[in-house]
Amino acid sequence: MLIKFQSLWRVWLLLISVIASSACTSITAQERQPVAKTVFGKAGTMGRGMARTFAELNQDGNPVRIGIIFDRGAVEGLPTEPNLESRCFDANGNGALQAGECIGDYEVILPLPPELTQNADIPFQWAAMGWNPHGHMPPIWSVPHFDFHFYMVSQAEVQAIRPGPCVEKINCEDLKIATKPVPTSYLPRNYVDIGAAVPTMGNHLVDKIAPELAKPPQAKFTNSFIYGAYNGHITFYEPMLAHDFLLSQPNECKTLSLPKAWETSGHYPTKYCIRYAPAQKKYTVSLEGFVYRKVKQG
Repeated sequence: MLIKFQSLWRVWLLLISVIASSACTSITAQERQPVAKTVFGKAGTMGRGMARTFAELNQDGNPVRIGIIFDRGAVEGLPTEPNLESRCFDANGNGALQAGECIGDYEVILPLPPELTQNADIPFQWAAMGWNPHGHMPPIWSVPHFDFHFYMVSQAEVQAIRPGPCVEKINCEDLKIATKPVPTSYLPRNYVDIGAAVPTMGNHLVDKIAPELAKPPQAKFTNSFIYGAYNGHITFYEPMLAHDFLLSQPNECKTLSLPKAWETSGHYPTKYCIRYAPAQKKYTVSLEGFVYRKVKQG
């Protein structure tokens, strides 16, 4: 039985490698760097499927693509009601958590491949995939959707952001820290603070020209890119994707809005991509177009 499981696991890894190495229709062959190696992180469960991180590295060991790959089962068989154990605060003090006292997401922690974090000069330390069955912040993102976080700070630092009674169920003192302004030079163009600070996560800075934020909205939410912040620092990159959008089997890349300067030297992405491979029934959500940035005071 163990031999059979190991064989199936090797086949699954081979399929991941094929998908992760495939060219995106939005990127020409000339734009893509040669990939010398594809590496993977430990897998986790989402819905009826599995998810794990991957990284494509060039011959120097630097990133070409970093992302999360998951099978179609991961977007099926998902909970339809909010999680009453996720990022909660007992607001009425009755000792029982209930609807309205929790952010309500379901999250799986996905370690980045050790070959990436130990050898490549990148800011990212770990990743997470989250499912929001009811969405949040109505009416803008109040549709079922996924959050894909690529964190630039440790898990311990993120877990230390406490739940509490303020705004998005965050501790009020931690809210003050979370919403400390990011210096203008490190703030991506058009990104603003709307007070969406979340416990064990951080603040969420959004693109003020995103179609779903227009008044009236120019389009319903399908996908957006969010920058996370805490204590005046950018702390995570987050593609946020509607469930219906993923079910449409997209294959596209979008250019990121970038800051004028970077607080830490390293390889940073210039775009994010969402792909579905019908033959393998697998998705990838990835950061791409990496460029080495030197510390620069803005």
